[in-house]
Amino acid sequence: MPETTLPAVRQNRLRGLAPADADTRGRRMLAGLADGTVPGPPAASTLALPPATSWLPGLITCETEFDAALTLTPGVVFGGWIACLVDHFAGLVMLSALPDESGFLTARLSVDYHAPLIPGPVRVETELTGCSTRLAVAEVRFTQDGRRACTGTVEQIIHRRGARDA
Repeated sequence: MPETTLPAVRQNRLRGLAPADADTRGRRMLAGLADGTVPGPPAASTLALPPATSWLPGLITCETEFDAALTLTPGVVFGGWIACLVDHFAGLVMLSALPDESGFLTARLSVDYHAPLIPGPVRVETELTGCSTRLAVAEVRFTQDGRRACTGTVEQIIHRRGARDA
């Protein structure tokens, strides 16, 4: 469980979150995915979605390597797969932040490609930049060779889970 709380500036922009020290299902899942004790959902292996390598409430980091098998244009990772990763990491950051009684669904997703992502090491940082009781915004940043290659933004609709969702 993370021992760090969010900086005060970020807390003012984020509402409806679980307390930083709360033991939520989402945080237990993230911890299990990171240490390999919890299997990922079936789509994660089918789509080659990497897990978070570290996280705090509202912040996700992934150090991974893009394989050459992920290219369509020779030497360039398929942009559609990158968009899939944007949605994936936005979902992981929501797991890190929401209380158990809340769920979420993607409402809008956009991706800005600043430079080609190529096979090799990449760092993905995802930050929950805004959250109310009904809507959250996550920014997903891809950095390769010290430069920002891609930025994704995802708006998530937040809903309360009913008894049947629990």
